[in-house]
Amino acid sequence: MRARLRTTLATTVAVLTFGSTMLARWPAPAATDQTAAFVSDLVTILDFQRRVDDYVRLHRTLEQSLPPLRPTRNIAEVQQMVAALAMRIRMARPDARQGDIITPDAGRLFRRSIRTCLPPDTWRAILADLDEDMEEPAGPVALAANTRWPDAVPYSFMPPQLLRVLPPLPPELQYRIIGRSLVLWDHHADLIVDILEGAFAETT
Repeated sequence: MRARLRTTLATTVAVLTFGSTMLARWPAPAATDQTAAFVSDLVTILDFQRRVDDYVRLHRTLEQSLPPLRPTRNIAEVQQMVAALAMRIRMARPDARQGDIITPDAGRLFRRSIRTCLPPDTWRAILADLDEDMEEPAGPVALAANTRWPDAVPYSFMPPQLLRVLPPLPPELQYRIIGRSLVLWDHHADLIVDILEGAFAETT
């Protein structure tokens, strides 16, 4: 109970800190408009954080059910553990769908943060570099929740400016870029948890 309370308090502090930072970045419209927008965004962030916490709680329960991975240089053993965790998560979330965690409201907030955290020219350069790193010719990559990271896509560079304006994540999850989509990735299980399609379309 105490551990859950500490986690809840830490999450609340992190979200409120993020919200305060986000508010400080905004221009200064009328005070009532600013307050209403801030409250709306904070509610969206808290809902996103709750959905993330629910997923991570399940992840940790399933991960603890696996035998601990001993120190090894055998990549096949590591891959077996990753696959075993991924299988358990898929079985526990058979109906996982895009938008379960990054809801439409969260998507609108994320798109705005993406659009404003870097100039369009910088985004064009970053996305062009990511396209060049693809192992196959650049083009649409089919993405779906509960699937593995695509083999042809390298693990992308994430601009620190972007990470600073997105809600913080627990260590099991990472934000990544695939094509023009923002992906929520469980790197312990090598699973795509959710996708925000076209998240970077407005930056170019």
